[in-house]
Amino acid sequence: MEIDGRVAVVTGAAAGTGQAIACRLAGYGARLVLADIAACTQTLRMVEDAGGVAVTVTADLCDDAQVRRLVEVAVRRFGGVQILVNNAGGGQPTARYPDATAAQWSGVLDLNLRAPMLATQVALPTLSAGGGVVVNIASTAGLDDTPYGWPEYAAAKAGLIRFTTAMAEADVRFTCVVPDWVRTPRAEAELAAMTAAERAARPAPIPLPVLTDAVVDLIRDDDLRGHVVVLRPGS
Repeated sequence: MEIDGRVAVVTGAAAGTGQAIACRLAGYGARLVLADIAACTQTLRMVEDAGGVAVTVTADLCDDAQVRRLVEVAVRRFGGVQILVNNAGGGQPTARYPDATAAQWSGVLDLNLRAPMLATQVALPTLSAGGGVVVNIASTAGLDDTPYGWPEYAAAKAGLIRFTTAMAEADVRFTCVVPDWVRTPRAEAELAAMTAAERAARPAPIPLPVLTDAVVDLIRDDDLRGHVVVLRPGS
C-alpha cells in the first residue's frame, strides 16, 4: 500500500512511540487522525509544521462509545480509514498482579488487548472498503518466557501478538511490531534515574526510527498478512 493520501488512525499519539509513528506517516503523505486520552496538541503542531494534515480526537480507548466516535470522526473528516495503528498501551498501575485488585489488572488488559481489538472491530467496515491494514504495537514482554514483573501487561501483549496471527486470513491485512525497550522521552527519564551500574546492565533502548521503519515497511508490503516483526536491541 502506498501511504501518500491514505487515512491513518494512530492511537496513543500524544507522545512517545505514537507521536513518532504519526509524524513518520505524515512525512509519507498520510492524512492523520491522532487519538489519545491526552490532548495531541504537540503532535498536531509537529505534523502541521511539516506540511501534513491531521485532526485530533481525545478518547478513552477503553470506552466503546468513544472508540466508535473516533472512527466516525475519521470517516466524516476524511471519508474512511485505510491504516489503523493500535499503538496505545502501557498504563500506570499503583500495584501489579497479584497485589493489584481485579479492577486494576483488568484495566491493564482492557487498554493493551481489548482496546486494540475493539478499535479494529469498529474500523473493519471502512478498512475493508479501502483494502486496509492494521498494525498492532505489542512488546517483547509478551513474547519472552522469562519472569516479568508486570504479568498482566505481558499477558495482554502476548494476546495482541496472537490476535494478529489469528486474523491472518481476514480481508484486511493484520500485522504486528513487537519492540523491546524503545528510546522515548520516558525511557530517557528512566535511564537518567538509574545508577551507572543499572544502566550498564540494561541493553540500549531501540531508536525510534527503527520502530517507525518497521511500521512503514508493514504498511507498504501488501504480501504481509499476520506478519510479526520483533525488534531487539541491535536489530
